[in-house]
Amino acid sequence: MNAIQVENVSKVYRIYDRPSDRLKEAIRPGHKIYHRPFYALNDISFSIESGETVGIIGVNGSGKSTILKIITGVLKQTEGNVFVNGKVSALLELGAGFDEEYTGIENIYMNGSILGYTREEMDAKKEEILKFADIGDFVYQPVKTYSSGMLVRLAFALAINVEPEILIIDEALAVGDAFFQAKCFHKLEEIKQSGTTILFVSHDIVSVKKMCSRVVWLDKGVLREVGEANAVCERYMSAQIERTNAENEKLLSQIKMHNETSGIEANSMIKRFPRLDIQKAEAITGTGKVEILSFYIKDKNGKESKLLKVEEEYSFGIVARFHESLEHVIFGFELENLRGVRVFGINNFMEKKYIGQVSNNKVYEALFSLKLPRMCKGEYLITLAVAAGTQENHVVHSRIHNCQTIFVENEGFNIALIELDADTRILEYDNKDIVIR
Repeated sequence: MNAIQVENVSKVYRIYDRPSDRLKEAIRPGHKIYHRPFYALNDISFSIESGETVGIIGVNGSGKSTILKIITGVLKQTEGNVFVNGKVSALLELGAGFDEEYTGIENIYMNGSILGYTREEMDAKKEEILKFADIGDFVYQPVKTYSSGMLVRLAFALAINVEPEILIIDEALAVGDAFFQAKCFHKLEEIKQSGTTILFVSHDIVSVKKMCSRVVWLDKGVLREVGEANAVCERYMSAQIERTNAENEKLLSQIKMHNETSGIEANSMIKRFPRLDIQKAEAITGTGKVEILSFYIKDKNGKESKLLKVEEEYSFGIVARFHESLEHVIFGFELENLRGVRVFGINNFMEKKYIGQVSNNKVYEALFSLKLPRMCKGEYLITLAVAAGTQENHVVHSRIHNCQTIFVENEGFNIALIELDADTRILEYDNKDIVIR
C-alpha cells in the first residue's frame, strides 16, 4: 500500500511585470493576458510505499519545498492529484505551524490539537517532547524570543513524538548544532525501524544516501529521476559538477596561484601501470580533457595490494593523460564506506604541492605516501578525480566515482569509523583532595 501517491501534479504561479497588471487582468477577465505562467512543478508523479524512507533532492528552486507543502496540504496544486494515507507530522520551514506569540508549551498543545490529540493525550507526551528538545525554561517563553536552534529543537521534538505514520522533514535539521543533528539522526533511525514512512529533503547528499532507500530528483520543477538512492545521488552530483564546471571556466582563467613553478619531476624511465577498470564505476563525469589511466596502491616493499592494514605505510598513485594543456592541476582521491560516508580525501593542492602547468598529450603520475589511519575493518570504495583550479573553485576534468574497492584489516576494537591514539594515564585522588569548579 502506498503512503503517498503523487499523480501528474503541477503548480503554476502567475508572474506580473507590474502590480497594476494584476489589477488590469482582474477587472477585465477574458481580455488581454498580462501575466506569464511560472511552473514551480510541472507534471510530477511518484509514489512512496508505507514504511519506506525516500529523499527528495535538487538545487534551490527545483520545487522540493513546493511538493512537500502540497503533500502536507499547506499549498493546493494547480493540476493533478495527491493521496496521503496516514497521520502526517511535518517539519517544514523553520517555525512553520508555530504561533510566535505563544509560549513553547502553548504551541505544543496547539499543534497536538491540530493533529487530533486531546489535551490529556498531549499531557502524556509533553515530558518526552521537552526532554528531547532540551531548551530549559525557554519553553515557557514566547516562541518569538527563541533562537533558530531552539526553534528547530522544539519543532523536531514535537514532530517525532506525536507518533506519526508519515514524517516529513524539509532541511530543518541543517539549522541545529552538530550534537543535536547527531541526536536527530539516531532518533530517525529508530523511527525508520519502527515502520514509519519518512520523506526527507536535504542538500546533504551523504545524509540522504545514508537515510534513504530511494530518491526523487527534481530539476527546475521537472521530475528528473526516481530510483535507488546511491545511484540517483551520484548522477545528481555528476550533474552538479558539470554545471559548476561551466560556471567556473571563465573565472579560473583569472586565478593567481601562490606558487607558479611547475611542481613536476621529469622522468624518462619506461614504467608499467595497472589498467584502471572503469566498467564497475558508479559514475564518470568531467570535461573529458583528462583521461585517468591507472590507480594503484603499493605497500612499503613496492608490492601492489588491495588488502591494507591500518598503521602501515602505503603509496597511492594516480596516472592520467592530458588531452589539453592545463594550469593549476589537482590530482586527488577519496575513500568512502559502503554506506556512502566519506572517510578521508587527499589531493596535491591540500598538501601545498602546486602544479603550475601540464602539457597536452603528456601522461602524469601523482604519488601520495601516507600511513593508513586506524579505521574500521571492512570494504571501502575509491573515487578518483583530476581537476584544475583551487580547493574552493575548480573545474573537474575527470571524476570516476567508486571505481575500485579495497579491504582494510584492523585487529583492534573497531568500535568507530576512526580509532585515535592517545597518551592515557589514570590518576587516583581522595575525595578531600579535589575541588570541582
